[in-house]
Amino acid sequence: MTAPLDAPGTRGRSPHRPSSPLARWLRRWWKLLAPAAVALLLVLGLLYWNVFTCGGPLNGVRRIDGQCVGVTDGAHLYHEAYEEVQADIARENARVAEEADGHVVRIALLGTLTFGDVSPMDPTRMRRSLEGAYTAQMRANHSHHFGDRKPQIQLLLANMGGRQRQWEPVVNDLVALSEDEERPLVAVIGMGVSIDSTRDVARVLNEHDIPMVSAAVTADGLAHDQTEGLVRAAPSNTEYVRALRAYLDALDEPVRATLVYDTTEPDLFVTTLREAYRDQLGGFLTGHAQEYVGTTGDTPPRSGLFHTVTLNVCASGTDTVLFAGRAPDLRQFLGSLASRACSDRPLRVLFAVIGLSPLDDEEVMAHLRDGNLTLVYASATDPRWASGDPSAEAPPHYASFVNAFHEYVGDDDPSAFNNGYALVNHDAFAVAASAVRMTNGMDLEGPPTATEVGAQLMLLNSAHEVRAGGGVLSYSGEYGGEAIGRYVPVVELPLDGDLPAPDPYVIGGAGDR
Repeated sequence: MTAPLDAPGTRGRSPHRPSSPLARWLRRWWKLLAPAAVALLLVLGLLYWNVFTCGGPLNGVRRIDGQCVGVTDGAHLYHEAYEEVQADIARENARVAEEADGHVVRIALLGTLTFGDVSPMDPTRMRRSLEGAYTAQMRANHSHHFGDRKPQIQLLLANMGGRQRQWEPVVNDLVALSEDEERPLVAVIGMGVSIDSTRDVARVLNEHDIPMVSAAVTADGLAHDQTEGLVRAAPSNTEYVRALRAYLDALDEPVRATLVYDTTEPDLFVTTLREAYRDQLGGFLTGHAQEYVGTTGDTPPRSGLFHTVTLNVCASGTDTVLFAGRAPDLRQFLGSLASRACSDRPLRVLFAVIGLSPLDDEEVMAHLRDGNLTLVYASATDPRWASGDPSAEAPPHYASFVNAFHEYVGDDDPSAFNNGYALVNHDAFAVAASAVRMTNGMDLEGPPTATEVGAQLMLLNSAHEVRAGGGVLSYSGEYGGEAIGRYVPVVELPLDGDLPAPDPYVIGGAGDR
């Protein structure tokens, strides 16, 4: 006789066997707890979605106003352009954590590592910034170029967002890291761009005795004499314009100059550059100053922005323009000048910048060539320094910087150095690392604190000069945080020959004050 099939829902057990007390208890509590668990997950998702959308809760980064900001050791990728260099930084940081025998300290590169539709920085310049800082980190940890190899140094990446509007929570994170007794944050480099929020950042960091070495912050007033705790690795706007003054003084013919400047506020770079022109080059000014409303990172330059300015420059009979604005506006201004009615007369445009790479911009070079224009800019670098020609008047340790960059970054493209950001961020890290290693003479029981490192900044002179790529740098109270010994080359485009101009201006050299 065939056995009956199990009744539905009773396969494998008697339909009359009662369920266990434990099973009944679990069913009863599951009905109560399941809705609560779902609600809890929803609440956690609402509270921490900004963390999970930026890679997870433990990487130091969270989403604010659509951008991932915070402080990371390289684990969170801020932009696809940084993939290789961030992996290199993360690998070196991990090695330091695992292998360092003794004390470990941290230095943070603070800047704008993500971007909105319009930002004062771009992925190319920021990638070079990270590569330059990483090169200096490797030199500091694996050679004696910046002093002792101990304590070993980790490099952190701190992002304030494309317009630096998210700086406050990021700076709070840096302050908290400086209080870590085992691996303290002892210095901040980079510092973003020359806008008002950078001054606010510097004020808060200084309140917590965290020393700063700016890489691309060139606005006057953002250095130790007026912003305590902050020194420069790049020239200030005044030093740029002093280099331009030396260039103009060396010309055979008289100069008739017109000042063209951006009126958009607040922009410390533009306003202090304008004042430096007036203070240092006022004797060359003959035409009426020309105003325009520029971008300063808010919006792209609008079409026809410089139409009236160009007409006035032609009517003034000027042969030189002193331009005080941002680089995107300069590009459009050159395009407007190239089609000016008075293009039969040569015209030079003066500017100050960390570094430009219009050599790779066919449109800009066409404007210069076809418009009878010469772009003359004071810079932190000269693209011809990387030529390797022994007769080039490059800084004494520039070649060793280039060799280290090629070794650690693996990029042998000479154009990598055109925009200057690799060099100035390398040098900023070098200054901070040198101050860190000077604390070894203090016979400390643990790693140095940010306060102890900061106390060394104005002692980076004489026996403790920094062998940086842009010069042999030193600092003292007399010069208020300026990088004494920094080369400030003046570059003419189109380039005149394969070698940089002789007798480059050097901060602190004869006749610079």
